[in-house]
Amino acid sequence: MNEKDWLIIFTVWQQQNITRAAEQLYTSQPALSYRLKQIERKLNVQLFEESGRSLIFSAQGRYLAQHAAKMLQESQQLRQTLHSLSQPRQGELRIGVTSNYAAYRLPEILARFSEQHGGIRVNLVSGLSEEMYQKLQRDEVHVALVKDDYHWRDGKRLVDLDDYWLVSQQPLDLRLLPQLPQIRINHGGHITHLIERWWNANFNLAPRVAMQVDKLEVCLAMVERGLGYAIVSSYQPLSEHLWCQPLQVAGEPLKSRTWLLYQHVSRDASVIMPFVEMFPDLDL
Repeated sequence: MNEKDWLIIFTVWQQQNITRAAEQLYTSQPALSYRLKQIERKLNVQLFEESGRSLIFSAQGRYLAQHAAKMLQESQQLRQTLHSLSQPRQGELRIGVTSNYAAYRLPEILARFSEQHGGIRVNLVSGLSEEMYQKLQRDEVHVALVKDDYHWRDGKRLVDLDDYWLVSQQPLDLRLLPQLPQIRINHGGHITHLIERWWNANFNLAPRVAMQVDKLEVCLAMVERGLGYAIVSSYQPLSEHLWCQPLQVAGEPLKSRTWLLYQHVSRDASVIMPFVEMFPDLDL
């Protein structure tokens, strides 16, 4: 099936009449009827019901007509994207990113991006992964750097892998963790679930959360002063004065994954794709 076939099916569906559809497609009625028969043979389907002189689409025909509309729309969007990529790379790129990635990893990447693509303005917002993903779904941002791929069906890259560490001022007996004060960072739902997996695999009691903070630097400052232990990812080198223990589940290191999610085919591809290309795909 090529684009012309989809256009034929969609036009006949729109017109509900072979003669009018042939006029719309600048062809003859016999030629159009012959092409429809070829499509039926190729797909082993019946496009129309047997109903005298009336043109009534079958269930298979209706499904193909709806699919044809989608294929034609995607084809048009692809042409617009390719045209966009051929234009000068300028405009505004809207980025949504998790707070810690924005603080510790993104500045260097953005500096290189700005040097290479000075015509693209960056508009950045940071927050929790769930919030950034929702902004992507609502087209409020072009790309989202988040801690889960959320089963996103469009463009995505795994761009960073970090370990999780249990950190404290002094060495700890891990068996005593449920009795010790924990300083918890508000990681968001996906990361919280990962840490809960590790905790539930090792302890029957819930942790004793003494503090809840929203910034990694605040958390580490509290730990360094002996106010409790914390579970953090390796966004930045940890102080050599801290006791650090890597976390594992079933013998495997507990990993923090950062995903870059974006619309692969978009009219804004000329500003989106240069940013995407700044990142290697670790999932290859």
